[in-house]
Amino acid sequence: MRRVTGCTVLMIALTALAQPALARSYLNCSTRKVVMISAPSGNTSSTREEEVAFVIDEAAKKLTFSDNKPLTVTRLDKYRISANRDGIIYEFDRQDGTLTYASSTMQDGVTTTIVGSGQCEISRAPMR
Repeated sequence: MRRVTGCTVLMIALTALAQPALARSYLNCSTRKVVMISAPSGNTSSTREEEVAFVIDEAAKKLTFSDNKPLTVTRLDKYRISANRDGIIYEFDRQDGTLTYASSTMQDGVTTTIVGSGQCEISRAPMR
């Protein structure tokens, strides 16, 4: 009986130590970004492919870019992550792996709108 109790305590200790490692994951997204500018002189738009990478800390309910710049998290649950930084709102759907983001600013009569979307992969280790 003593051996079973000791083994159980060891398993609980190992599980507790493993929890912080499981709480952090990496989100790597390939997106298409569209920038639209509307100005008195005319309208322009451009499209480009963009890689966006995040670090998710489930335990702390934090989201950062891969370069450690934090985002303001408004929702982080098993279905969705919502966050923003520098006026850009990011939405990640955990069920289908899609990331969408958007922002709109106006200055001196010029409106700049950014929209993007793409597919993400989640990993337990940083991807390079």
